[in-house]
Amino acid sequence: MMQLFNVYYASVLYIRRNRFWIAFLSVSAGIVVGDTLAHIVLSYLTLPITDEALHDMSFAPEVWLGVVSMIIGTLVVIITIASQVVPRMIDVYMNDWRSLLYAWLLVLSALHAIVVVKFSQPRPSSSLYNTFVLLPMALLLAFPYIYYILAMTKPSTIIRKIYYENLNLLRSLSSPNLRRWLRLRENTARTQEELFRYLNQLDNILYFVSFKELQAQIVINVSAILREYLKVKPLFHPDFFKMSHQVATDISFQTLEVQFKEIEETQTFYELKCLRILGDAYNKFLYENAFDLASLCGSELNLIAETSMEYADDALMEYMLVRFNTMMRSAFKHGVSQQEARNLYNLAFHYSTYIKQLALNDRQEMVKKAMRYLKMYGSEIFRNSQTQQTLAFINDVFTFEMKEVLILISELGWERDLQRLLLCELLEMDDLIVKDPTSQESAFNSGVRTLQAGLALFYISQQDYELAAMVVDDIADDIHGIDPMKAAGMVDVICKRIESAEPTFWEDTDRGNNNIYFTPYKAQIGELQFMLLEKIEI
Repeated sequence: MMQLFNVYYASVLYIRRNRFWIAFLSVSAGIVVGDTLAHIVLSYLTLPITDEALHDMSFAPEVWLGVVSMIIGTLVVIITIASQVVPRMIDVYMNDWRSLLYAWLLVLSALHAIVVVKFSQPRPSSSLYNTFVLLPMALLLAFPYIYYILAMTKPSTIIRKIYYENLNLLRSLSSPNLRRWLRLRENTARTQEELFRYLNQLDNILYFVSFKELQAQIVINVSAILREYLKVKPLFHPDFFKMSHQVATDISFQTLEVQFKEIEETQTFYELKCLRILGDAYNKFLYENAFDLASLCGSELNLIAETSMEYADDALMEYMLVRFNTMMRSAFKHGVSQQEARNLYNLAFHYSTYIKQLALNDRQEMVKKAMRYLKMYGSEIFRNSQTQQTLAFINDVFTFEMKEVLILISELGWERDLQRLLLCELLEMDDLIVKDPTSQESAFNSGVRTLQAGLALFYISQQDYELAAMVVDDIADDIHGIDPMKAAGMVDVICKRIESAEPTFWEDTDRGNNNIYFTPYKAQIGELQFMLLEKIEI
């Protein structure tokens, strides 16, 4: 049974790779069979057509030449123009069965007419068949075919076609027979090459199209393809993940030779390919100032993360963290060089969403690492914000995202030591503030301090006075040595700021208009103020 399947699937691959000549043979066979049937039918019929009319084929070659020229000329123009926008258009066209069959129908029907002109005397049925069957069929299909080609050359259609072909290939890999067939090394190499071919097509198109809708479609499709792959991946034999020559020489892996062993051990060659495509797309969108598309990359990474956690793919979760850090570094460099903070603002949200997913899946060690990285980037951003005011708000954003994670792990009831450790990471976010008499008051009233006070309010609402006291002590350290009455006024200012904060901001952003300084725990402001004043010892 397995041998029969091997023959069958080898035949499928052979047909897929040789569509051009198979279409030629199919159309040739169809014309020959049709001519033979016409001869048989005509032998039993008496038609009201003179022999001279039957034999008159002098017009046919010119007519066929006109039809072929019209169609081929139109195709050349359409395909040439479309290829300037979508370089893979010719590949798609040459693999399209409808196009191949119709083009061969025109060429072989014209050849049939020439043969009939020379040898119509013994076979008048051939003249009738060419004139009243092949020619009308070719003419009737001409306009629908041109319309079909015009529709097919739309970049969105090509992207969708590549996506569905890739998706169908992945779904077919879940077949038990096909999985057994993949255990042969040469078959694995063919399949890996086919999988990468589709991804490279989408990647190439991404750099040629300029419309946002098309670029978004490619990013979403690459993400969806990877998520589909993760669903069928557990079914594959371990030998499937050994890197073939086609994978090792792919443009995404040619500089990663030292990592080949690790990639094979973690079985992540396909995931890395998709993540590199999304990472490169993110860099492209950064420097094109396409904020919404750059944010979309972060959003799609989180969708991939959800699937990886669903299948407990630890290796991919680590790579996702690396990818988020890489994107954060790119956004940081872009923000500093271009004095533009929006990409950092958006990416911080997607990064924290990923950390929350890790927390919900009880990945405590990864949460610790991610929070440490988030604090590192926040501190680096704060250092640069001293000279670039456009980045000042981003330090508050990072503190807010860390605060949201701390609230989540508190609600999940994580162990105390870990909560204290992560809280210390947040409390260190303002350690770089220069503490001199001229900056102390502004430092105390900074957005970071306001967000830390908001976290203390949450802890007080949960009657978690141990963690609330840690926040209060850190806040009190900033006003140590200040005149008590002045310090009390500073505490009053920060409490009033929290109390007056509304749930929404008065400007819209790519991630909504939520006010990061708002807290629903305003009822605890009085208690927080009392704890702070107690530290001042008025």
